[in-house]
Amino acid sequence: MPKNGNSPKTLLDSLDALVEKHHLLKHPFYRAWTEGKLTKESLGLYAKQYYQHVRAFPENLKQLEARTNGSVQKLVRENLAEELHPAAPHPALWRQFARSLDVTDKALDSAQPLPGIAALLDTFDEVAAQGSVAQAIAAFYVYEAQVPEIATQKISGLRRFYGITDPQALAYFAVHEEADVRHREVWREWLTSQQNVDELAVLCAAERGLRALWGALDAVYANGCAAKN
Repeated sequence: MPKNGNSPKTLLDSLDALVEKHHLLKHPFYRAWTEGKLTKESLGLYAKQYYQHVRAFPENLKQLEARTNGSVQKLVRENLAEELHPAAPHPALWRQFARSLDVTDKALDSAQPLPGIAALLDTFDEVAAQGSVAQAIAAFYVYEAQVPEIATQKISGLRRFYGITDPQALAYFAVHEEADVRHREVWREWLTSQQNVDELAVLCAAERGLRALWGALDAVYANGCAAKN
C-alpha cells in the first residue's frame, strides 16, 4: 500500500529508494544482455569476472556471522548454509553456467579481477568485516533485493538469444529466482525491527554497495563487452 505523502520515510523506504535508483537492470550491460546484444565473448568475460564475487559472497557472510550472536547470527547462518548447500553450492552452479560459455574452471580460477571487480570485492569485504551489523545487513539486502528479478531476465535472455537452455547451465539463476526472495524478506524483517541505529551510516553503506555492484558491471562492459552490431 502506498505510504501517505505526509508520512516520514522509514529506513526500509530509503533503502528501497536507493535500490530503485541504482537497480542493475538499468545498467547498459544487463540491458544489452536482455536484448541479445552482447557477444558470447562478452558473456564469457562477465562469467570469469563476476565469479569472483559469487565465490567471495559466502566468505562475506562468514565474516558477519563471526561478529554476531543470537537471532541475527541464526539468520546469517541460514543464508550461508543455502549458499554452500552440499548438493548445489552456488559457486559450483556458477561454474556450470561458465562452462556453457566455454569458460573452463581453470580460466575461472586464474582470472585476475578488473579494477571494478576488485572494488566490489573490497567493498563487501570491508562492510562485512568492519561495518556495523546494520550496515552489513543493509548492504546484503540491497544486493539480494534485486537478484530474483535480475535472474529471471538473465534466464530469458540466455534462452532466447544465446541458445543456452540446459537446466544445469541455468541452475545458478533459477536457484536465485527463488532463494533471494526469501533472503530479502528475512533482511527486510530484521531491518524493520531495528531501533536506534545510525540510519545515515546504514544508508551510506548500502549506497556504497550499490555503487560497487554498478561499477563491477561498468568494468566488464568497458573491457571488451561492446554490444553486437
